[in-house]
Amino acid sequence: MQNIIDKFSKNKTQNEKYNINMEIENAQIKKANLLLDIGIMTYEKIRNNIIIDDSFNNICDEILEIDKLIYNNNLKLKKMEDNLNELVCECGSILKSENKFCGTCGKKIELEDTSLIKCTRCDSLNEEDSVYCSCCGIKL
Repeated sequence: MQNIIDKFSKNKTQNEKYNINMEIENAQIKKANLLLDIGIMTYEKIRNNIIIDDSFNNICDEILEIDKLIYNNNLKLKKMEDNLNELVCECGSILKSENKFCGTCGKKIELEDTSLIKCTRCDSLNEEDSVYCSCCGIKL
């Protein structure tokens, strides 16, 4: 009988340890999420000049470089996608993006020409009517 009581007690202790470990793990996850949230909030305040502290400059510069890498790679993907989409002349002929005239009817190909402005923070090009930089989010 004592053997059964010892096994029950051991199982109870293991259960308690498991529950405590789960509580610790959940608390660590919650803490990590809160630290992430506060980091994002701090970064946004630094970008908007609400917090001015030079000790953040190196980290913010690294984040900006990562933002530029992500933005430029997304542009490359969009350009690749656009190149896959066929241009079609009014006459129905399929055109290549480098064509200036239709090879079938001779019509001049006029692609939409958008004026671009350069961001003062990240040097990315944005459409002229943009209010915010599409790469780093700064007001243009």
